[in-house]
Amino acid sequence: MIFKSKSSRTEAGAKAAAAMKADEDADRRNRRAGPTIITSDVIIEGKLITSGELQIDGTLHGDIRAASVVVDSNGSIRGEVVAEEIVVRGRIIGPLHAIHIHIYADAHVEGDIVHETISIENGAFIEGSIHRAEDPIDVADSMHAMEPDPYLPGTREPLRTLESPDEPKFRPDIEQGGFRPADLMRTTQSD
Repeated sequence: MIFKSKSSRTEAGAKAAAAMKADEDADRRNRRAGPTIITSDVIIEGKLITSGELQIDGTLHGDIRAASVVVDSNGSIRGEVVAEEIVVRGRIIGPLHAIHIHIYADAHVEGDIVHETISIENGAFIEGSIHRAEDPIDVADSMHAMEPDPYLPGTREPLRTLESPDEPKFRPDIEQGGFRPADLMRTTQSD
């Protein structure tokens, strides 16, 4: 048949548009994002994931997964860092997994390091074990394969309430000056 019906042309056009959109989405995911900069006045709590470079001048409490992580002299991380390349001039408390790791003279690292190549300048503080691996990123992935991700829905532990028998009750007494830190330390319950 020389001429196609209008409905078959519409379906073919929709399929072609869907294929083009899927290709654009795949290209967008495969492209590295621009650098993400966390300035010195920023404090972040939680997991941070990016396909690009992450430069930290501020404070981050949580795990990081990126292509490249640069912790500048004012930067501080408390959590696991997994990247192709990690440059440390500041402070990291937690394990590091990277193909290339550069630790500069004023850096402070407390945690186990798994790497393929590493350079450490004189004067750097390192406390933890240092291990070489052919694929340190795969080592990090296999370590977490069995752990539930606390940031995904449905994997969080139920929150405990103060009314549970194993938790102290905290009821500030407005007449006695409100909040007192000693109230948090009580182990007995009163009604």
